Amino acid sequence: MSAWRFSLIACSSLAAATAAHADTLIGAMTDAFHNNPTLDQARLAVRAAREDRIQARAGYLPQVSLNGSYGYQDYTVRTPSPFFGTITNHQQLHPETETAQITQQVFTGGRLAGQTQLAHAGVDSARNALRSTEQQVMLAAADAYLSVRRDETIVMLREQDVQALTTQLAGTQRRLDVGEVSRTDVAQVQTRLAGANSALAQARADLDRSRAQYTAVVGYEPHDLQPPTMPALPQTLEEAVRIAQTSHPDLLQARSDVQAARARTTIERSALSPQVSLQGRYDHFNQSNLVNQERDGTSATVNLSVPLYEGGYYSARVRQSRINEARADAHVEEQRRQIVANATSAWSDYAAYHGVLAAANEQVAAAREALNGAERERGLGLRSTLDVLNAEQEFRDAEINLARAEAAAALSAYTLLADTGMLSIETLTPH
Repeated sequence: MSAWRFSLIACSSLAAATAAHADTLIGAMTDAFHNNPTLDQARLAVRAAREDRIQARAGYLPQVSLNGSYGYQDYTVRTPSPFFGTITNHQQLHPETETAQITQQVFTGGRLAGQTQLAHAGVDSARNALRSTEQQVMLAAADAYLSVRRDETIVMLREQDVQALTTQLAGTQRRLDVGEVSRTDVAQVQTRLAGANSALAQARADLDRSRAQYTAVVGYEPHDLQPPTMPALPQTLEEAVRIAQTSHPDLLQARSDVQAARARTTIERSALSPQVSLQGRYDHFNQSNLVNQERDGTSATVNLSVPLYEGGYYSARVRQSRINEARADAHVEEQRRQIVANATSAWSDYAAYHGVLAAANEQVAAAREALNGAERERGLGLRSTLDVLNAEQEFRDAEINLARAEAAAALSAYTLLADTGMLSIETLTPH
């Protein structure tokens, strides 16, 4: 398959292009990479995962808090006296308190380490999910681009078919007027013309759908699409499978999920371990009235928590987490096998479609020669109108098959690139 190795010709910059300049396949895929909202969501998911990592690191740092209060109290106390009547005492108080507290985790049984590992695994998983989404979006852009080019070619061929049959109908009608052909010949051309108009309407509908899909993926309407360029591909099936098993983001994400599952087990197991923390506290109290009252206090505390009996709850959570670890390991193997199967299938499709493309070119050449011969022989009276119509139909079908084969062959190359995990903005743009 080394003969099928192509050099990548990139014709667009990394900057988002306008519709007037995005007329190459690489340009459309690059613009989809920069502008697609599905990718924007995946990028935001990576940013959110990074915040989890910062939150996990915060558990190692001391937690400091400061609380304060200030109040106002106004009350009157009336005390009866047998000698002085009622004694009235009016007081105004302004109680004020300030508290500063610092807490430092000393031993958590691995909980903080597990939370940090879980956060790192979450970032890796989000990054690989982003890479997978990038591949899907860029492959969808390639599919949309090639579909528009294919359908534009088919519409053009259908229009040529209608024009040719319209001209042929007029010529057949003139030949009928001079008695060279029968009404059957005219009816045959009319039938083919009606079928050609129907096929043209369907082709235009297919093109409208392809253009709409292109706009949805790339972000603007297609404009003057140029012939596609082919990417550099693995030279052998073994190389394709090897690259897929080391580079495919879905497999890498599954491995990150295994790390996350192990971190969750560490976190769950920490609930069965002693927890130790240090706490320092400073309190200040001031109550101002006729006689000021002010107090200050400091304290330092070592907090120890040892779980003794929890009814099997935390032990069950640890066992459950280990089961989920085993599930994650099994999912890695499942993903590996599926990725190998996809890469093998994509390699086979790539080889098959290029064989189909070669056969389609031969079919067009043979159909063109057959049509030319049928037209010459009709002039000599050796072929009927129906024979020529059939030859024209076969030639038009061969051209349409060629357009479809070209699109399928090009798409198979990018599908192989995606199924090996190599489809990325870095592999498509020059450095």
